[in-house]
Amino acid sequence: MEPNAIPSDHFTEQERQRLRRLLDEDDIRKLAIAYAHSLDQGDLAPLRDILTDDICCHFGPYGEWQGLNSVIQNFEQVFLDLGGVPFTSMHAGSGHCIHFLDANNATGRRQLMDFMTTRPPKDNPVMWLALYDEAYQRTDNGWRISSISVEFLWPERHISAEFSNKKLPSS
Repeated sequence: MEPNAIPSDHFTEQERQRLRRLLDEDDIRKLAIAYAHSLDQGDLAPLRDILTDDICCHFGPYGEWQGLNSVIQNFEQVFLDLGGVPFTSMHAGSGHCIHFLDANNATGRRQLMDFMTTRPPKDNPVMWLALYDEAYQRTDNGWRISSISVEFLWPERHISAEFSNKKLPSS
């Protein structure tokens, strides 16, 4: 393309597919952000628009949770156990990699740094360093998280048997 040339308003099929994938990735990343904010605020109602009804969660020392209502009830108890005050815990996520299995299903991995904001400044605020391994499903209402497995790495190691052999797929 010439230095001053104006790009065409028409996209190639390859560019349209790339744009669709970027839009889908953005929607999935927004789910992860909304999930963390919902947990940290203790406002769990938005989880109904983030998770599938048949969500399966593997949370290491916190157990295995099945189904949306069960997940919300368990998170309500965790929130109360942490004092019932918003932002006592802060789930900071990064490094979100997404791999599409097909047009309606994807998997992803993201890093978690879970901070406790009630600890004194002299104490380490890090509660957990972990990885989220997730599955995402496109529904009639947009993308939803259909499976969450958290592999806890520090300060205690709680990892599933599958984790040691699990590699992040390349897209």
